[in-house]
Amino acid sequence: MNAPTPIPREQILHGRTLPLMLRLGWPVMLSSLLDTMYQLTDTFWLGRLAGTESGTAVASLQVAFPFLWFLVAFFADFSVAGTALLSQHTGAGDKRTANEAAGQVLSVVIIGGTLAAIAGMLLFPVVMPLITDNAAIRDTARSYLLWYLPGLPFVFITAVFRVLMAAAGNTFVPLLVVFTGNVINMALDPLFILGFGPIPAMGVQGAAVATVISAVIAGLIAIRLLMNGRNAIHLTFGDLVPRLHWIRRILKIGLPAAVGDSAEALGFVVLMALIGRVESAREALAGYGIGNRMTSLIAIAIVGLGQGLSTIIGQNLGASRFDNARRAAGQGIAILFGVLLFETGLIILFREPLVRLFIPNDPGVIAEASRFLLFFGSSVPLFGLIRGITAAFNAAGRNAPVLIIGLLRLWILRLPLAWLFAFGLGYGTPGLWFGMALSNLGAAIAAVIFFARFDWKKNLVDPAPGPEQAPE
Repeated sequence: MNAPTPIPREQILHGRTLPLMLRLGWPVMLSSLLDTMYQLTDTFWLGRLAGTESGTAVASLQVAFPFLWFLVAFFADFSVAGTALLSQHTGAGDKRTANEAAGQVLSVVIIGGTLAAIAGMLLFPVVMPLITDNAAIRDTARSYLLWYLPGLPFVFITAVFRVLMAAAGNTFVPLLVVFTGNVINMALDPLFILGFGPIPAMGVQGAAVATVISAVIAGLIAIRLLMNGRNAIHLTFGDLVPRLHWIRRILKIGLPAAVGDSAEALGFVVLMALIGRVESAREALAGYGIGNRMTSLIAIAIVGLGQGLSTIIGQNLGASRFDNARRAAGQGIAILFGVLLFETGLIILFREPLVRLFIPNDPGVIAEASRFLLFFGSSVPLFGLIRGITAAFNAAGRNAPVLIIGLLRLWILRLPLAWLFAFGLGYGTPGLWFGMALSNLGAAIAAVIFFARFDWKKNLVDPAPGPEQAPE
């Protein structure tokens, strides 16, 4: 599998921000679209189950996802060290060290995926009853996790493969890998969920089986591509042997992001518990699940563009082109906010017909999902601003502000505000959605303050003799 030639380092260092973001980001956008499409495919086919079983199935996935995110966030988020280390060493022209860094990040994440799967098996029987007292939703979520967790290490491998290749300036090969895995997943979904021929109908369990099969295939392809020497990264088996000095650097850079995202994921577990205790919890959980997938759909562009922005900033920092890095960050933040503002307007305008595409026969869930998109969706453009700012911090290896912003948004703002408006003031689910929207506004304000006050323009590579940066 051969990919187009990666964008040359000199073009990234001297090119215009928007064209570079598009060139670097469009494969990531397509990868994210494929990721979202397989989740939407799960929802689509589960929404075709008979009667209220469809709403229960969708609600159970929404209960399971924050728990999975909690496991993934802590162990897999050390891959953010790959963005800083690999992009900066690539920007400095040190290919050998960049490959070694990539191998060490991959090794740490594979170990983490195995630990996450074991931890999940031990914890989910305890956690599920704490999230919801609805026996049908709880038991269905347990069944999904039982089948999904063994495939978690391969999910991690594919995720870190995408981060590493993007940091090296090659986002096309990860697109092909994600395309292969997700097409397999989407093809298997109806077979295992609804049954076909000798394959029995497995419902939610079938969705998990389809995901695991596709993840194993994609993970094996990713490892092969990293080691065949024909792409932006060329690993050897020696690169995968853990080395203490690399592990220390990876932990130092990645730990704030890992703690922040896992704390955020734990907060979403608590949020699910809040939603699971409102009146008509089934409709609220399923409506939130569908609405959340809609907001994920419109965030696809900023995921790709944000990854491109991180690469641009990281390589400029590695080359000590600090003025370029600052200029790219400012332009990129404005671009991400504008794109998401436009997309959000379209989703809010057509929210009810879009919801009906995925669950056509459950009026209660349709009404709740539409309400979620109206209240919460109004705050979604702020994610563009936050994503641009965190792209700059991630590229610089300065993840402490990212940690603080995440904790502030969820634990200090979202959970208290959601509880206040839903239960304290008695507004129910509309209060939940409104409180969540306010938390995004507070987080965006904090992100702007951190961006203005913190010195994020930091070079992580060892200085080398040479001419100083020319004036720009």
